[in-house]
Amino acid sequence: MKDERIVELIYNNDEKGLHEAEAKYRGLCRSVADSILDSDEDREECVNDAFLAVWRNIPPEKPKNFRAYIARLVKNIALKRSRDNMAWKRRANYNAAGDELLEIIEDGRTIAEEYESKRIGEIINAFLAGLPKRDRDIFVLRFWYGDTVPSISKSMGVSESLIRSLIPRLKKKLAEELAKEGIMV
Repeated sequence: MKDERIVELIYNNDEKGLHEAEAKYRGLCRSVADSILDSDEDREECVNDAFLAVWRNIPPEKPKNFRAYIARLVKNIALKRSRDNMAWKRRANYNAAGDELLEIIEDGRTIAEEYESKRIGEIINAFLAGLPKRDRDIFVLRFWYGDTVPSISKSMGVSESLIRSLIPRLKKKLAEELAKEGIMV
């Protein structure tokens, strides 16, 4: 069946159009999801979500190039799923890294209060701006992205022992900067 007819059927809320779209484009959608996601379950869910989005979005949309439309939908859904999956994987590392950083800026006030005043943020930004690029990148990877020491080592092309020795030194320097600015550490 031609795409124009499929879109017309879906536009008129005829489920036959959705069945025809699935028969014609499930393979394409699966291929797009395969190129982005590792899990069969995630890929299948993304493909199903894309067809559900087609059903919900037509009408009011009436795409001229249905093939590109469905491929874009599944790609965006798969990319969102991939980002969500990475966030979950990093959450455990981030919490540990965040706790490490909190150790040196704890002063009785909540982090929310500190960030509202933007003072600590400004001090940290100035601190980072004064670091050599390599040290700044390592600091950001560890404390902003929550990367592990092995991950940082691999991405930076330096030894794990260098990272393990550098992180405490950077924390100490930051603590000194914060203390100099009157932030209790």
